[in-house]
Amino acid sequence: MGDEAAEYYDRMLVDAEWGEAFCLTLARGLDDAALITAFGGDPEKMLPPADLAQILDNFRYGEEPATLIVGRVGDWHLGIEINGGQGVRSEVLRRVAAAGDGVALSVYRDVSGRSQFTYVSDDRTQVELDQIRPERRSGAAPGLLDALLVGLPFGHDEDIIPEAAGLALAERITGVRLPFDLMEQDLPGVILNLVPDDLVPEAGRGLAALDDPFIRRMLAAPTPENVPAMLAFRTRLIAEDAQLAGERAVRQVLEALDAGRAPAPELRTPLRVLHERLAGDLQAMNAVQDIAAAAFPGDGDDPAQRLGTAYAVQDSDRSLQAVVLRRCALHALRSSIVVRPAAPPPVTAIPAPAGYAAVAGEFAAWPPAKQRTVTRWLARRAFEVAGLDTLDWARPALEALDRGDPLPFPDRRAVFRLISAAALVTATTGLPLDQLEHRLTDQQRAELRERIDRAPLAVITIFNTMDPDPARALADTFATALETFDGRTEDLLTDLRAQFC
Repeated sequence: MGDEAAEYYDRMLVDAEWGEAFCLTLARGLDDAALITAFGGDPEKMLPPADLAQILDNFRYGEEPATLIVGRVGDWHLGIEINGGQGVRSEVLRRVAAAGDGVALSVYRDVSGRSQFTYVSDDRTQVELDQIRPERRSGAAPGLLDALLVGLPFGHDEDIIPEAAGLALAERITGVRLPFDLMEQDLPGVILNLVPDDLVPEAGRGLAALDDPFIRRMLAAPTPENVPAMLAFRTRLIAEDAQLAGERAVRQVLEALDAGRAPAPELRTPLRVLHERLAGDLQAMNAVQDIAAAAFPGDGDDPAQRLGTAYAVQDSDRSLQAVVLRRCALHALRSSIVVRPAAPPPVTAIPAPAGYAAVAGEFAAWPPAKQRTVTRWLARRAFEVAGLDTLDWARPALEALDRGDPLPFPDRRAVFRLISAAALVTATTGLPLDQLEHRLTDQQRAELRERIDRAPLAVITIFNTMDPDPARALADTFATALETFDGRTEDLLTDLRAQFC
């Protein structure tokens, strides 16, 4: 027997045009104006739906500004972002909670595969729950909602959309049910501006790494005058963490940055040679890339180009310090120029998987035909690692992909029905889920669980290939293919380089 509320929201999301990518936020003890303000909007600029739609029609697809639609259910106010995700950010959700009675939650899904339930109280993100892999939980108190999770079909369990389980959890917390025709109601909305990142990430508050005297000074004065010192300190953190500070070219870059002067242009060549010498060590290559960006920003007038993030700092203290310095520098740079109100980045602009930047930088220079070829190859590899490529419904899809034909599916929801846990078990074993009993070995069970975990991202990957812009199709497909290869990304990157780079 499934959960009635989850089944209700599953039907609701299947029928809703907004159900493929959205963020729904709930809070109590505030009004529309306070909710809009917490999201970075201006309550005075709230518009009826027809007027808001007319404005958005003037933007190209994918370039629309972030918007918030507001409504009320019982004592709870709700904000809906269609293909948006401000409500999943700690900076925003904590502001929403503070504007009300101290509690706020959001249910989020984007087209790249991220699916998250977030619960905030007492000015802290208490729970972040991956709705596809519910065992992945984080926050100040990741077990806080465990009693309410019992029986909810997260992870495509019982053929239920994971976000439907998230909405059912929201109902258990709030005691209110969202109306089935929610988005058919005459709800007003507003265009949003970006709420800046906290200078200190919520998870880093109070940690000893921030007691460093230099870090404390920069947090106290995140000004344009201090940006060169921030850049020098952060670049040294990266070089030391990657054990590259002793390399002659790196050392010379660090000395120049410490002295507040531009590194000598002739250092570009030894840095390039070092990058090539480190081929095969992706982390070290990424570190050289960030060091080179700090020393020699690329074309254009955006000073933020010097704050590269290809390298993932391993030491936890250094990592926090590097993040804080980057945020302080960006804050200072934004404050030093006049910025016209702008939309936040597209919701798909989530942090790229490790290894993305080192290869993705080459994509733009490739001709469209090669971009399409690599895109299709990536989708096929994603299906292979997820164990979907041999299934009866998948083979025609991959063949259509190779020919450049439309995918043979009515919509994405139809495919997600085919990768529920029950459907994959039956397709793999020929047996219904409830008849497996002890017929599988531990190894077979582990392989089946891995297939179930990887399948949703593989499906998103193949749909990403359909973007009419070949460059954007390649970038999005590459990002979700890397996520599909989670734990095996080096395999994909090695194959990609061997085939196309």
